[in-house]
Amino acid sequence: MTELALILSGGLIGLAFAVYLARWVVARPAVEPEMQRVAAIIQGVAEAYFRRQSSVIGAVSAMLGGAIFLAYGLLRRAGENNPVPALELGVWLTLSFAVGAASAVATGRVATWIAPRTSVRAASGARRSLDLALQIALRGGAVSGLFVVSMSLLGLGGLFAAVLAFRGGFGSEPAEALALAPTIPWVIAGYPLGASFAALMAQLGGGTFAKAADLGADLAGAEVGLDEDDLQNPATIVDLAGDTVGDCAGRAAGVFASTVAENAGAMVVGAMLFRNNAGLPSALAVVLFPLVSRAFGLIATLFGVMVVKTDDREDAFNALLRGLYVTAILHAVGIAGAAKWLLGAHWVVFFACGVIGIVTGIGVLHVTQYYTEQRHRPVRELAEAARSGSAMAVLRGLAIGLESSVLPLLVVVGATFGSYLLGARSGLAWGGLFGTAVATMGMLGTAGYVLAMDAFGPIVDNAGGIVALTVARERPDVRGRTLVLDAVGNTAKALTKAYTAGVAALASLLLVAGYLDESRRRALTLSAPSSGETTAMVVRLDRPEVYLGALVGILLVFWLAGRCIRNVLQAGRRVLDEVRRQTRARPPGFVGDHEPCVEMVSRAALRHMIAPALVSVAVPVVVGLALRFARTEDNPLVAADSVAALLMAATVAGVLGSLFLGNTGAIWDNARQYIATGAHGGRYLVDETGARADNPTYGAAVVGDTIGDPLKDAAGPAIHVLIKMLPAVTIVFLPFFI
Repeated sequence: MTELALILSGGLIGLAFAVYLARWVVARPAVEPEMQRVAAIIQGVAEAYFRRQSSVIGAVSAMLGGAIFLAYGLLRRAGENNPVPALELGVWLTLSFAVGAASAVATGRVATWIAPRTSVRAASGARRSLDLALQIALRGGAVSGLFVVSMSLLGLGGLFAAVLAFRGGFGSEPAEALALAPTIPWVIAGYPLGASFAALMAQLGGGTFAKAADLGADLAGAEVGLDEDDLQNPATIVDLAGDTVGDCAGRAAGVFASTVAENAGAMVVGAMLFRNNAGLPSALAVVLFPLVSRAFGLIATLFGVMVVKTDDREDAFNALLRGLYVTAILHAVGIAGAAKWLLGAHWVVFFACGVIGIVTGIGVLHVTQYYTEQRHRPVRELAEAARSGSAMAVLRGLAIGLESSVLPLLVVVGATFGSYLLGARSGLAWGGLFGTAVATMGMLGTAGYVLAMDAFGPIVDNAGGIVALTVARERPDVRGRTLVLDAVGNTAKALTKAYTAGVAALASLLLVAGYLDESRRRALTLSAPSSGETTAMVVRLDRPEVYLGALVGILLVFWLAGRCIRNVLQAGRRVLDEVRRQTRARPPGFVGDHEPCVEMVSRAALRHMIAPALVSVAVPVVVGLALRFARTEDNPLVAADSVAALLMAATVAGVLGSLFLGNTGAIWDNARQYIATGAHGGRYLVDETGARADNPTYGAAVVGDTIGDPLKDAAGPAIHVLIKMLPAVTIVFLPFFI
């Protein structure tokens, strides 16, 4: 049981270090009273909304958890080949679902607590140096990142230990405990479903809240002449609070759900490997290897965060990359140790697979950096296109966004193929698939640091807004530092979205393969196989039902993306109407009343997040149940195969869609930032008399940025959570498709 002790210890160390970083951040001074006042308002709005959102998520999750329990308690059938008795399985699935949903909400709560407190201290730190502001922002983001990874380890490891103990694993003979271990990932499959469902609701609600306010503030600024960072603009406060509840809390919950689903998928593949091969060290060693390697990655993250330092001469993004490289190198050492310890004679092959995953993660980040950072050709070409007007800026941004989706996926395809071939060279049945699982764990080993970079973006964005509202006129140097960090943060957010999409592409193979293998294993008790056909890992693509499942998967991705954008537009229009009403006759010294904007955006976000989440859960279940009636003697698993096709098609469409939406929005955003620094005339044009006028080039870039905001921060992240939730749904409800 040393493996479980290491996993749980790693999670506790991560939590302890997150507490240390939180205390360090809060101990930094926020010296400007005006900064503190603005930050307190932002913090109050964000925390009030998150409390309301959490109560809604809790109520809806309780309904779904009850449905899972009733399904296994009342609708179970004789002869089901479940890992444990059906009613007990229903209890464990319901319990793990509740723990997963509560953990996802907890990660969002931590992000909501730390982000505004970090932003005001980063803004204050920018008065002294770029280095101090950078360190504060990254370490504040690392609090959320470390908490996410630690909770994923503690949740899966803790539930695994609980099932083992309940079934007598700790007190039984070793052989009995080892026999039980490969079945446990299926018993606790509710954990990734609960995490994904709560995260999807959090992302839908947080994304609508954040981007509706952002859209309203931007459009109001253009229409009534108020800057988005101006207290006269009633949407400013809700815009800044939206960075916390959407980009920080929503993304934290989403990445948590992703790591849980990917860890669970790797554990399932480990169980398949052990069941089909003799001579491996033990079931516990193989099944828990993914979590052990993640624990080493978590420890590596601690060192990566602490080495990040910079000065006013160095590109701040290079400092972030330095921390990433340290994390990756230390994680590679950890994978080598874990593989040698747990995988016996095959450790060299699988260590190489892990290195492929690490290199793939860094490669995806660098490709995305090239397309989204201001120093490189794509963003500068887009800024140049903005000189010809809004239409050219929008079209050029779409073209670059489509192009930017190709190379990251090519890198992932190469990694999948390479790790599969290496794993197959081990000579083990399912060794190729396990090699892909180890590569996925290699990519995920830096997840804590990557999430710190992701949270860094909205933290410095908020810091810049606080500076703009308080000391920007008196201290333009401070505003300049926050603009530099804001541009770095935009790129960092784009990188992390591409990174998580790449991991999703790798992990989908694991989840679908595990789903297919388990569906055939369980089917053996319901119909005797003829010549072994029902156990083959084959999906009959010539069946129209399978084609139907694939179409439904693609349609679900498109429907959810369209629903997210529509919700943002509807709420944003209400915000714009409210700004128009308040600013129709502005007296001297007018300050916008943000309360009406907060209330209307909150209601819209809470209302619009329920239906899409429930539909996303229901669609694969309805497809599986409906096509179960199409079973024939020659293909008794047509329903399960159709749902597998739905998963694969939704994953392909979702990965491409999230990459395209995230990269395109980031490219538009950074092109606007690049022009604001003075390129192509800057934000304003000044004539010979000193009169200042709006620069139409900057205005064209703003149009692209406004379009990109709901794409990259609402629709894209929601799609990413969706493609992780679909396999979790189908695994939980698998017995009803056979």
